[in-house]
Amino acid sequence: MPHPDEPALVAYVADNPSGTALAVYDATDPAAARAALEAAAAEIYEIRHPDEPEMSLPNWCAVLDDDGVPVLHLDMKDEIRYAALVVRIVLDELASAGVDGRLEPKRQPEAPFEYDPNADLYTDMQPLTELDGRVLPPGFPDGFPVPEEATLVLAERSRDGTAEHAAWRRSTGPFTGYLERLRAYGCTFGAVPRLLTVGNVMSGTVRYTLWRDGAGGSVTLYQSWPRSTRSPLYWYVSVVWQPHAGPPAVAVDADEAPDIRPVPSGPAAAREVAEFLLPPELVPGYEAVAAFATAAHALEQLVSARPDPVDRRPNPVVLATRFAPVLGRLDAGQLTIVRHTCLTMVANLLASARRPRPAGLTLVPDEDGHLYAADLREHMRGAVETELVPVFETGLTLVKGGPMVAEPLSGIQSSAVRAPADRYAWLFAGLEPEQLAAARDACWRIFED
Repeated sequence: MPHPDEPALVAYVADNPSGTALAVYDATDPAAARAALEAAAAEIYEIRHPDEPEMSLPNWCAVLDDDGVPVLHLDMKDEIRYAALVVRIVLDELASAGVDGRLEPKRQPEAPFEYDPNADLYTDMQPLTELDGRVLPPGFPDGFPVPEEATLVLAERSRDGTAEHAAWRRSTGPFTGYLERLRAYGCTFGAVPRLLTVGNVMSGTVRYTLWRDGAGGSVTLYQSWPRSTRSPLYWYVSVVWQPHAGPPAVAVDADEAPDIRPVPSGPAAAREVAEFLLPPELVPGYEAVAAFATAAHALEQLVSARPDPVDRRPNPVVLATRFAPVLGRLDAGQLTIVRHTCLTMVANLLASARRPRPAGLTLVPDEDGHLYAADLREHMRGAVETELVPVFETGLTLVKGGPMVAEPLSGIQSSAVRAPADRYAWLFAGLEPEQLAAARDACWRIFED
């Protein structure tokens, strides 16, 4: 049924597809409102990406509390065509739960700066409503170099209070010489993984870590993409600062030239990003998830390949024979550890209530304690040759489970600071580092020549 505010809400989501924040204000039962938004978030996560159907549409979709007000946050990049669907899903869930109150964009406090969405690079941040006498976030150190001839367009603090972020903009040209000012201030620079500077929505990205006297963060230089020949071109400098930080493992000479290093791939790339963004105890888990997601993407191509019209075999048999040449590179033990590790993460994800349990998914341990999908195994009984059963089970586990377990980690690369261990440790509960490493290595074997 149409909602009177629906057109305005759709317009808001279309204008802010990578930073949507829809809140329910004045609800009689805020808990019910939050539950309805969480149900909507789960449904939105089920929308497939138009270019990568094995992946969910949103990069991030979560419900957070803002002083007692439930807020649905959504990042679906530039997919504005889904704005109406997102709004309809949210309104339907609120209506079916009987939630009163008012759904509207999250109300922003009066900001002491001119907000520019092009400066909004990081998740898990909240805007500052007050700046100090230097017109800086209060946590920035004394004497910190403020960019010259520039306008402050964002000032915010991480939700856990461990970091602050400020960004400046100007239209007269790039911030030439600013890195040298930071160096003269005493900052040491460190390299940032190439995967964190490539594919940025902005142009000519330059990014380094910063460190000075036990504190530090990062500095990023970039420019906007003009939407048309009449659109203004802006240059930006963005600084994240923490009161406690370690020095870079290897100091580098900062250069204002855009980062054009070759883009890495495979296990080395996953390791570099994991060690940069996560505490050591989470690195094996992140590497395993990256391997699962990569394998899932490759296997999905086999699942979605056009069927042979003369092949009358049951679909499980067809898929098993398609999987066999790829997963046949793994022995029985490797297939088992991949399946068990991925399904353990799926079980942890479902137990956390971050995803609804798919119908017909019952996970049970075998005689050796390794998880398998009982419903799937029962369905395959007699339909697939015995020697192909492990291949089929592992292949389908990766295709279905790989994207699921990758979703909770999708926001890591847009985080301003290294994530604390407890934010993601729940996903790897019950798995030893040796199991994660074995599953990781087995998945990467699929891609060996």
